[in-house]
Amino acid sequence: MLTKQKIFFRADAGANIGYGHFIRSLALADMLKSDFDCVMFTQTPTAYQIAEAANVCQLISLPADESRFDKFLEYLSGDEIVVLDNYFYTTEYQQQIKDKGCKLVCIDDMHDKHFVADVVINHGHVSIEEYDVADYTQVCTGPKYALLRGPFLQQQFVDRHPHSWVVTIGGLDEPNITTLAVKRLQDIGVKDIMAIVGDGFRYYDELRKTGVKVLLRLTAQQMAETFAQTENVLCCASTVCYEALSQGCKVYAGWYVDNQVEVYQNLSNAKCIVPIGNLLDLLSIDVQHISTINISFEKVRNNLCSIFYRLALRMVNYVDMTIAESRQVWETRNLPQIREWMRNKDRFSFESHCAFVESLRSAKDKLYYAFFIGSQLVASYDIIDLKYRTLVECGLFIHPTWQQRGLGYIIEDKMERIVKTMGIAAISADVYLDNEQSRKYFIRNDFDEISRDDEFIHFEKTL
Repeated sequence: MLTKQKIFFRADAGANIGYGHFIRSLALADMLKSDFDCVMFTQTPTAYQIAEAANVCQLISLPADESRFDKFLEYLSGDEIVVLDNYFYTTEYQQQIKDKGCKLVCIDDMHDKHFVADVVINHGHVSIEEYDVADYTQVCTGPKYALLRGPFLQQQFVDRHPHSWVVTIGGLDEPNITTLAVKRLQDIGVKDIMAIVGDGFRYYDELRKTGVKVLLRLTAQQMAETFAQTENVLCCASTVCYEALSQGCKVYAGWYVDNQVEVYQNLSNAKCIVPIGNLLDLLSIDVQHISTINISFEKVRNNLCSIFYRLALRMVNYVDMTIAESRQVWETRNLPQIREWMRNKDRFSFESHCAFVESLRSAKDKLYYAFFIGSQLVASYDIIDLKYRTLVECGLFIHPTWQQRGLGYIIEDKMERIVKTMGIAAISADVYLDNEQSRKYFIRNDFDEISRDDEFIHFEKTL
């Protein structure tokens, strides 16, 4: 049985930290769950958390005391990708996870420590230079990495009510800013107002007395549909800003805790929001026109998946494959849709495949690599004519299950870096005239068309 690469997500929620870390980590798990085996670890989950995770991935409860940090480490075998989302994961704790052998991703918008993670993700408008990271760390910032749940990655088709408002300050809203904001909107004559609160909100009765419609414990789908029918959203500077923007709302955002200040400033500077300052000082709402940033939310999922594909890809020389791995390569190479674009279009036996692999042990002019995620074959890449060194020929096929996910570009980049270290100056590829998909692929990878004959387009790329 083929196994998927495991990703362990570690995020807590509670009265002191809210639900934001948990929800955005769960959103990322939702994006990745079809390709990876995702598991969420959280301290003493509430009924709401359990319900939200039920449709995404397995949820494992950790203790609420300090032992939760060591308890989580005990689950790690070293083969996992670990995602940490909160402000209390120190550099030392990150290193403990790395020392286990795991790949590590940190979701962070504070950049207040040194990171040894393989990847740091911040979907705010923060400069990469603001992070103190290891030499190998990839920092991914900006709205193109927005951590949004599935329904927010596509526009909902619901009739929008003109002059309507939604107020949503988070699942807890301990200062009761929601009620204050509703009253301020009513003071300036706004009639159509809805308020969204979470199960930790303690001022429900007071809010209901304002006469507005109060929505409680909305699912992601319900939240997206509510935003889609609303013209204006008043919220704190957090993920909810992107959720509202994804549905075409005008967003009025402010802050009331320190970790929202930088997010607020960056969203304001990028003209994503109407900035309304400190929500604890909310005396009026200036309804003004402001343009919103053009965020390509439909590309967000691909951008985030690409990060984890890079971390999960395992490259194996053909001669080092197990029998099971070698059989996957043989089976995939014999698929009709793969053979169609090969020079040798005939089926061949597993025995002949094994004999070819064995011959590679003594070959000096060619290299063949297989790429796996978990135990599943993703692609095969070969380099031939190595004896010439100045110009070699490459070949690539991707398993049909993994096509159209941008993996070819990741693998191409990795292989070109390897080839360049070998002192090779250029690579070439031959593509059948009617193979439009491959032609576009090589053009997008900056290959130049050199010539054509009756059968092939000949591409080259200088490294």
